[in-house]
Amino acid sequence: IRITAGDTVRVNVTNNLLESTAIHWHGLIIPNDQDGVPYLTQPPIKPGETYTYEFTVPEHNFGSHMYHSHHNAAKQVTMGLLGAFIVEPPEGAERPEEAAKDYDHEYICILNDGPIGGYSINGKSFPSTEAVTVKKGDRLLVRYMNEGLMIHPMHLHGMPQLVVAQDGWDLPMPYWCDTLNIAPGQRFDVIVE
Repeated sequence: IRITAGDTVRVNVTNNLLESTAIHWHGLIIPNDQDGVPYLTQPPIKPGETYTYEFTVPEHNFGSHMYHSHHNAAKQVTMGLLGAFIVEPPEGAERPEEAAKDYDHEYICILNDGPIGGYSINGKSFPSTEAVTVKKGDRLLVRYMNEGLMIHPMHLHGMPQLVVAQDGWDLPMPYWCDTLNIAPGQRFDVIVE
């Protein structure tokens, strides 16, 4: 899902699972009754039922976010009930210089792991993961998102990563790193040349 900060979002969720579910909007500052936590902010969505989430994303809440199941999540999220939720900054938003720099390509990298421990990138495990190919000198924005249950260390051989945002917030002082440990629920934006 990709929107611009300030947009109103309406998502109709029809549960076709054999068990209840709910959707949590991870990192978004939204009304409590739309946060997707069963028994606290909403009833679980039972099989065959439809539930509508509707909220406006604040103009300062742009960045890399996620959505995922928040009911029997250890099973439902590891089986793929998840996704990226990118909020673009509104026109004229003030941003740190490095975070606002142009990039040539964007790659969303959703990290996950299965119930018995296999790592995956965008739903696929090695050797089925896809290569990211860019031209020498191009700037690549990578949006790492850890939907899994374990820490995922991300290391790009032979090139440093400039970390420009964490958990949906631009960093006032971006920093270079070789290996970036991404804990469950964390999001990092990096620039690689």
